[in-house]
Order: sequence, then C-alpha cells, then structure tokens
Amino acid sequence: MAEVVLTAGILVVAVVGLIHLFIYCSILSELSGNLTSALAQAQNKIEEIRNHNYSLITADYNGVTFDLTNPSGKGIIYVDAPQSGLLAIEVVVSWLNKNNRTIGEDQNRNGVLDSGEDLNGDGRIDSMANLITYIAQK
Repeated sequence: MAEVVLTAGILVVAVVGLIHLFIYCSILSELSGNLTSALAQAQNKIEEIRNHNYSLITADYNGVTFDLTNPSGKGIIYVDAPQSGLLAIEVVVSWLNKNNRTIGEDQNRNGVLDSGEDLNGDGRIDSMANLITYIAQK
C-alpha cells in the first residue's frame, strides 16, 4: 500500500510539472508569434519610409504613431540625423499579450511617453520589438 501511495505522489508531481511546462511553452509561443507579427509591421513602416522623399522624412514621420493590426498595439517612429545626409530611423512597437502583459514601455499603448512609462530614463518609448535602420541621401 505504501508503494502505491508513493508512486501516486511521484506521478502527481511529474504531471503537475508537465502542466506548468505546457503553460509556459504556450505563453512563449504566443509571445514569439506576436513578436514576429509586430516586427513585420515595423518592417513595413520602414519600407514605406524608404520609399518616401528623403527631404520630407523627418517632417512627415518623426514622432508619428501607427496602430498594429495583430497583436493589438501601437508603434512609434523616431527620426534622428546623426550626420549630414544620413537619417537614423527607429521604429518601436508595444502591444498587449493575452495574459494582460504589455510588451514595451508604452503601458497604455497610446504612442505617447506618459509619466512612469520611461523605465530607463532615455526619453523614448523602448520595447523588445525595435527596428533601427539608416537612410542616406542620394
């Protein structure tokens, strides 16, 4: 009888561990899918900017926000000119995962850096989904 109880206890511990592993893997799978989708939409914005008139990029895109279709979120575009004839374009996206965890510093996903959202103090919205490219004047 003791052996049966001990075996059942070991089996319960193993099954509970497997259930936790399954839940964790499903959360990571969703995060991975959302990250892929968000980066694809950010890449589409970069391609749109590359096809825009160089002299109008800063005026037309710096600080502009855009909505993500899936996952539900917001992106923002930063344009810097580190040197003459060169623009640094940064596209940052934030979204809400199914488990109500916001990915990125934009906690309310409005595209604006609100009070308490700038966790690293750099004055910009940051996220794990962040693309940077440089565009040179032709």
